[in-house]
Amino acid sequence: REEARRLLASDPSLARELGIGRPDLPRQYDDGGLIDVNHVSAEILVRELGFPPQAAAQVVLARETRGPFTELPELEVYANVPADVLARVADRLLFLPN
Repeated sequence: REEARRLLASDPSLARELGIGRPDLPRQYDDGGLIDVNHVSAEILVRELGFPPQAAAQVVLARETRGPFTELPELEVYANVPADVLARVADRLLFLPN
């Protein structure tokens, strides 16, 4: 995960090409299970991160209406994702801009 995060910081274009944070896309690069909250479906949030279905749907709705998330606390405030869920998966989340 750290290597994928470093790559994302140093070369965002390559990171997007490699599909970092996008388990929904075909890819060969192992990013350690990172998930880009701003670009995956509710189903991915449920399947890969264990989000409750209602919270995952709220994440998608919130990002469509207010724009992309930029940090972890916004998921709790704007999408009602339970704090214990966020604490469990915080190290896997990415917040890439559109």
